[in-house]
Amino acid sequence: VIPKGYKIKADSDNFIWIGQDVGAAVLGVMVYQYNYTDTNTFTTEYLITKRNQFVKKYVTGEVKGSYMITEQEFGPFFNQYLLRGKYIAELRGLWKMKNGISMGGPFVSITSLDEKKNRIITVEGFVFAAGQKKRNYLRQVEAIALSLEIAE
Repeated sequence: VIPKGYKIKADSDNFIWIGQDVGAAVLGVMVYQYNYTDTNTFTTEYLITKRNQFVKKYVTGEVKGSYMITEQEFGPFFNQYLLRGKYIAELRGLWKMKNGISMGGPFVSITSLDEKKNRIITVEGFVFAAGQKKRNYLRQVEAIALSLEIAE
C-alpha cells in the first residue's frame, strides 16, 4: 500500500522508490532486497556498500551520469535494536548527488532479515529540501519506513 500523495519513481524485482513533492521539498521512500549470505551484512560498511549499489543504479540525477551516494565525511550513524521482535540495523546520515547538481539531504535506513525467504530487506526514507528545515519531513518518511509490513 502506497501512502496518499506518493508516486512510483522506479520499480524493479528487488527495488522500489516512491516519492512525493511537497512544495520545493522532495520526500522519498525506497525498499530494496537482496539475498542474505553473511553475518557481516549487519555492519556499517556492508550496509553503506549495498545502499550505494542500489541508489547508483536506480536514483539518478538530472545531469547525465549523476546518481545518489552516501556522504561518508560526517557519518553515517549506525544503531541496532529490536522492533516488533525483529533485529533492526539502522543507518542515519546524509546523501548527496555524485557527478551532478549540488543536492543532498538526510536519510534514515532500516534493515532487517526476512528469515522465511533468507533475504535482507532495507526500507529507507530520504529528504531533499534546499534551504528548508528537514526534521519534520524526515520524520514523515521515517514513519512510513517503520510501518512497512511484508505481506506473506
